Amino acid sequence: LELATACLNTGGHEEARELLEPFIVNHPDVLPAYQLLCDLYWESKDTDQAEQLLASIPEDLQASVSVALLKGETRRRAGDDPGARSYFLQFMDTHGWQDSIARALAEVHTAMGEVEEARSIYQRIMDNCRSCRARIDPFVKEQYAELCFASGSRDTATLELYLSLAQENRENAHHYYDRVSRIYAAQGNETEAGRFRSFSEQLQTEDTKGS
Repeated sequence: LELATACLNTGGHEEARELLEPFIVNHPDVLPAYQLLCDLYWESKDTDQAEQLLASIPEDLQASVSVALLKGETRRRAGDDPGARSYFLQFMDTHGWQDSIARALAEVHTAMGEVEEARSIYQRIMDNCRSCRARIDPFVKEQYAELCFASGSRDTATLELYLSLAQENRENAHHYYDRVSRIYAAQGNETEAGRFRSFSEQLQTEDTKGS
């Protein structure tokens, strides 16, 4: 498995595949091997092969979150977003709420233009984190903020999300500060709008010089 991973990381995809396929036959309970092999099948657009592989997983592992994510992603790679949505919804109906499945479902909703559904899911994930005082995944926070902004939200809560993101992800801070500037402008606070616009432009200039 480690050798196959090394081959993948160095571009030896065919070698990795030749190692993984017999490995899974002999070790059908090693879930990371399925992830690696699915990555190879997805890259070669062989989603039928990926589906056959996932169907061969032992029954006692079929209900795992890891396998569910692979099955849903395989449907997406095959161009079947509605199928992925239905699969994720059915999985959570059967096994209960899972943040990782919910996040994947939100991504499907977003791709299908179902903005309210996606935003509702991201909000629930963040609420779950707050209730147990866990750190909110910056990806979830960003997706929620972007969906709110795209829907026309210019409230203080959205502004604070972008300020928080700017501290957590400095590489993309110029984008978040631009959003903050636009929100302040919509609120009629031109002083703060101009200040954060300057922050955004300064960071963009620094990024350009650095590259």
